[in-house]
Amino acid sequence: MSAKIGLDYYSMDVGFLRDKKVKLLRAEFGASSVVFVLYVLGKVYEGDGYFLRWDKDECLIAADELRESPNYISEVLQGCLARSLFDEGVFQMFGILTSASIQRRYLRGCAKRDVIEIYREYWLLNVDNKKDVPAGILNKLAFLEVSGGKNLKNSSENTVNSSESPQSKVKESKVKESKRESTAEPSPPGLQPPAATLSENKPVKHKHGEYGWVLLTDEQHARLLAELGETELARCITYIDESAQSTGNKNKWKDWNLVVRKCHKFGWGLGYNRDAKKPAESEDDLRASFM
Repeated sequence: MSAKIGLDYYSMDVGFLRDKKVKLLRAEFGASSVVFVLYVLGKVYEGDGYFLRWDKDECLIAADELRESPNYISEVLQGCLARSLFDEGVFQMFGILTSASIQRRYLRGCAKRDVIEIYREYWLLNVDNKKDVPAGILNKLAFLEVSGGKNLKNSSENTVNSSESPQSKVKESKVKESKRESTAEPSPPGLQPPAATLSENKPVKHKHGEYGWVLLTDEQHARLLAELGETELARCITYIDESAQSTGNKNKWKDWNLVVRKCHKFGWGLGYNRDAKKPAESEDDLRASFM
């Protein structure tokens, strides 16, 4: 029998219906929108535990069960994302519904388990913040890659201090990239990176990364370098390039400039959300920690 992933029950904030975000959602879309939020939370916790894969089929099922139109469900979902009831960044990149508060509650619901497996790309919490990850849970975390990779070391080693971190591969990647340009060896079928683009009206996009998936114009690369710094930019490019290669770019990334920025903003590959280190939110936002 496989290990249990989801939860049998979850806690609810007593002020849920008085939360500003929920009140605004109800004011815009009606009472059914609140039912939709509760419906999604139930599906999250009973299924994968801390996220729900959202697609057209899920939309149709939700519309049928809630007796609303698919268009209404889609509009309410966009309202939820706009008000940060669910994390918009992860949704846009992976089609996943989750939030920092969902993940906090999930971790506490799994406190008695020996191992708690989490996909790095969906992770929104800060392992250094005990309010996010209690000390008793920290060593139980095992981060997986969406592509299928798995590392059962505890999170403190797994997310920051790995000797195989992307930063340690920066010089190696640059050397391999220069060799690849000279040999022009093709990638295996199904794993072909996009070709560098050139047109009369558009600037050239150059390949970056060991496998050449990340396409950036010189201007985009210069801006990213100025904003992120050489080390962080190299880390993000390496992480995205390897992710795309290992999955055949199943996420269908096209705007690589945006993907690099998302990688930096949400700390992909680091095991924590950079935004979680920002100062505390307003009282209204903190009261909405259920979401």
